[in-house]
Amino acid sequence: MENLEKKFTVWLLTRKFARNLEEANAFAKAVMAENCPEDVAAQMAEANRGNMDVMMEIGKVTPEKMMPFMAGKFDLAKKCIGFWEEHVKDTNAIFFRRKYEENYGEYN
Repeated sequence: MENLEKKFTVWLLTRKFARNLEEANAFAKAVMAENCPEDVAAQMAEANRGNMDVMMEIGKVTPEKMMPFMAGKFDLAKKCIGFWEEHVKDTNAIFFRRKYEENYGEYN
């Protein structure tokens, strides 16, 4: 899967796990490297304190809980992105590609 970092960044943004592209990219890099600096973990927690999906899954949102949560989301994102690349006419695939192209140009 080419450009996985960019694709994961867009996935985080579309799923509202980050407030902007820059933040989503920082989160994606940390999760993919499996090494999350304390400041990025704190930023992840802050960005997701009001996210009902996160709260329902992990309870109180803390920096310590965010990295394992996001690692699980990375696995889900890879499955979603892989499916969308195989099924380009899927509605979610279309919206994902549009969001990617808005931020990074041509999808590849």
